[in-house]
Amino acid sequence: MRGQPAAVALLIGLMCVVRFGLAAYGYLLPAALMEQLAAPAADNLQMPYIIRVWAVRDMVIAVLVASAGPAMIRTLLIACIAIDASDILSAWLGGRAGLFDPGATLSLMTTAIAALVPESLALLLIARRR
Repeated sequence: MRGQPAAVALLIGLMCVVRFGLAAYGYLLPAALMEQLAAPAADNLQMPYIIRVWAVRDMVIAVLVASAGPAMIRTLLIACIAIDASDILSAWLGGRAGLFDPGATLSLMTTAIAALVPESLALLLIARRR
C-alpha cells in the first residue's frame, strides 16, 4: 500500500480493515461468528477450528497488503480478488446445495463482497494509472 495515490490507499485500507476486522472477530469469537452466519457451533463441531484457520489467513493477507510496496501490491490484490471470488462462489454453491438458508447464504456472500469491491476498485485504479 506504500507509495500509492490517496484514492488507492483509501480503498486498500478499507479492504484491509474489513478483512482484518472480520477475521480478528472470527478468531477471537468463532462461535459468535458462526451464530451470526446461521451455522451454530453445536451443529458443526469442527467449524471453530476452520474459522480460526480462515481468520489467520485473512489477517496475514491484510497485513501483507497493508505493508506492500508498489512492486507487490498488484499481485497481492489479484490474490485477494481470487480468494474473495472463490468465497462468494463457495457460499452461493452451499446455498444452492441447501447447506444454508437464503439469509445465511447472503450473509456469507456479503462478507466477501465487502472486501472484494474496494480491492477490485483499487486494482482498476492501479491498472489505469499505468
